[in-house]
Amino acid sequence: MALVTLRRITHGFGGPPLLEGIDMSIAAGERVCLVGRNGSGKSTLLKIIAGSIRPDEGEIARRQELRVAELGQEVPDTLGGTVYDV
Repeated sequence: MALVTLRRITHGFGGPPLLEGIDMSIAAGERVCLVGRNGSGKSTLLKIIAGSIRPDEGEIARRQELRVAELGQEVPDTLGGTVYDV
């Protein structure tokens, strides 16, 4: 059984849909890589999978015991220095 299954996911932010009719599933042990241009919906799709945002349309099925963790891409204002310093 898949950990997460997305069916007919559509989502937008006031204009044309950013994601339209997305179908996918992620099985246990499977690795996923999202590649695309800036603004193509990669982060939005991950937030939908994590449950941080709800899609405009479609269904999401998650395994009952599934836990999703995420690391935001915004750097805190209080953090200074280079990548190597952190």
